[in-house]
Amino acid sequence: MADTKHNSKLEARIRAAISKLMQAGSPVTNETVRKALDGGSFRDIGPIVKMVKAEIEAKEEVARAAPPMPEDFSDAANAMWDLTWRLADELAAAERHGHAMEVDRLKAETDEALANCGLVEDERDAAELRADETAKHLAAVEAELLQAKFEIASLRGQLAEREKYVEARIAELKAADSAEKTADEESGASSAVSADKTKATPDDTQLDMFSRKKSAGKNPEATDPIAAE
Repeated sequence: MADTKHNSKLEARIRAAISKLMQAGSPVTNETVRKALDGGSFRDIGPIVKMVKAEIEAKEEVARAAPPMPEDFSDAANAMWDLTWRLADELAAAERHGHAMEVDRLKAETDEALANCGLVEDERDAAELRADETAKHLAAVEAELLQAKFEIASLRGQLAEREKYVEARIAELKAADSAEKTADEESGASSAVSADKTKATPDDTQLDMFSRKKSAGKNPEATDPIAAE
């Protein structure tokens, strides 16, 4: 029902546009009608223009028919009128025949052009649909790329922290190794000194014994060996 109303409104607009074009002496074609309508689809305009032009041609055909003979004329006048009309009509018929052939050819070309326009419009609609799908896919890819950039930045940050940790750990290990070597060197030197001290000489033995006796004499709690016996 909506399509019928739409077509009726479009047909009324096309008829009005054709009427204005004819009054202005402009050619009536699908393109001129479309311009008069300020746009539209050739697929919708073409059939209606074709129908209206056919109606106009039929009316013109009727208008070109011989008018009735005036009653005041006699039979001779009627015969002369008929002869004159036939002669004129024969000349006009030849022209009409040529024009009709040209019109048929133009109509065929117009129908073909309308069909081609329909195909072009279908291809245009399909191209617009593909463009929309491509735009959506591109937007999705851009979103994935942005997410990947965020993940890469995060991984780079983690890697930088890991490198700092490794460098710090290596520095700690080097410091510990250096400290251990220094401790080993100091321990070796201390052992050498202790070894030198443990080497006893006769003089050192005597001095040690003297020192012990002296210390024993000073100890008040020491027991005299002779008294003990």
